[in-house]
Amino acid sequence: MSVLGENTFENVLLKNQSVEITFGDGNKIKFEDCWLRDHCRCQNCYHADTFQRAKHILDIPDSRIGSFRFDKSELVIIWDDKHESSYSPDFLSQFDYTKWSNSRKLSPKLWAGPPVMEKVAKVQVNEFLNTEEGAKRVFQSILDYGFVLIEGVEPSLAGTEKICQALGGVQHTLFGGMWEFTTKAVHADTAYTNIALDAHNDNTYFTEAAGLQILHCLEHVNGTGGETLLVDGFYGATRLKEEYPEDYEFLTKFNVEAEFVETEHNHKYSAPVIRVNSDTQDLVQIRYNVFDRTAMAFEDGEKCRAYYRSLRNLGRYYQDPGNQWQFKLKPGTVLAMDNFRVLHGRTAFTGSRTLGGSYVSRSDWLDRARTLGLIN
Repeated sequence: MSVLGENTFENVLLKNQSVEITFGDGNKIKFEDCWLRDHCRCQNCYHADTFQRAKHILDIPDSRIGSFRFDKSELVIIWDDKHESSYSPDFLSQFDYTKWSNSRKLSPKLWAGPPVMEKVAKVQVNEFLNTEEGAKRVFQSILDYGFVLIEGVEPSLAGTEKICQALGGVQHTLFGGMWEFTTKAVHADTAYTNIALDAHNDNTYFTEAAGLQILHCLEHVNGTGGETLLVDGFYGATRLKEEYPEDYEFLTKFNVEAEFVETEHNHKYSAPVIRVNSDTQDLVQIRYNVFDRTAMAFEDGEKCRAYYRSLRNLGRYYQDPGNQWQFKLKPGTVLAMDNFRVLHGRTAFTGSRTLGGSYVSRSDWLDRARTLGLIN
């Protein structure tokens, strides 16, 4: 996109019901008259103070362009109902479709195994909480690699909550807002045990899974084990697409049902394990948790066999130790990971181990990244 104030109008041509504009950078964009009328920025059509349209779409006249005039810095259209609309080159030049579409893409950097430890950001808590540069480093690491480590945090739930709030705000679920978990079971979930947990995404049974998961080991005494493991879900899905394209295609379309059941809760949701953008086919989300799957019926044997084959083929990438990074979370270091992308697990452990943390919704953490100017 052009830098604000740098573009100009060089030529404007009326072609039937559209306008073809040549900008100072040489780019040409065609606009339909209905789009231009909808995007009139006069005070009767647009609330500039709230960045919202002022008219319902049914109240926008189906009018035609009567005439127009332009110079380097302004295009004025006079409609056949005598309404006038003016546009700046900086505003209109944003809407080249290819540039507009590309500007909205996230560009994750795929990774496999321990080498990611040299790339992921490790940011001191004061830098994150008190400086814009520190905040940008944190969110850029999540955008790039799917997780970040924030160091020097007070090893308490209150200290952890400050991080969660700065990441976008605490998301409340059936597990509460801020939570602690130990081997004293509070919910019907294997996280509240000391057994090993294989790589998975959380909340596959929610209509929308949590966006970020925040984990902080507050204490581990009189025992060993409990190493955290992370794996890049997008890397595994990309490998599957390259080596088993039919399985990849199946997992982008077939709805796998997941469920969470306990006395006062029964969450259930069906969705593809691999979600892609319907326009660009870019990866959007991984919903991989083979333990939360419900028992499902299949309309034919072919789909049944494809279900098991594709889940196993994808799971081999996630279970491969060469694709995982294992490390010991210690008091003072907070892990924040993108639950739409990164799978996590842990090794079995002994002793007394307490983890604190929370979820942050995807809308909220992307809101923070957007206000920092990291994404559009």
